[in-house]
Amino acid sequence: MPYVQQLHVPPKPEPIPPGSPPGDLPVDPDTDEPEVDLPPLDPPHPEKTRRTIH
Repeated sequence: MPYVQQLHVPPKPEPIPPGSPPGDLPVDPDTDEPEVDLPPLDPPHPEKTRRTIH
């Protein structure tokens, strides 16, 4: 029996309305947030200075 690989084909995007400026792509309102909850960014650590004891 031959192995057949099926690829997922995404749906075609909606056509861009005529008269829209170039590069103006429709954006879904839900795509501005990442789907994965990322941990909060740590504040930058101040640079530590090395002290030499005489």
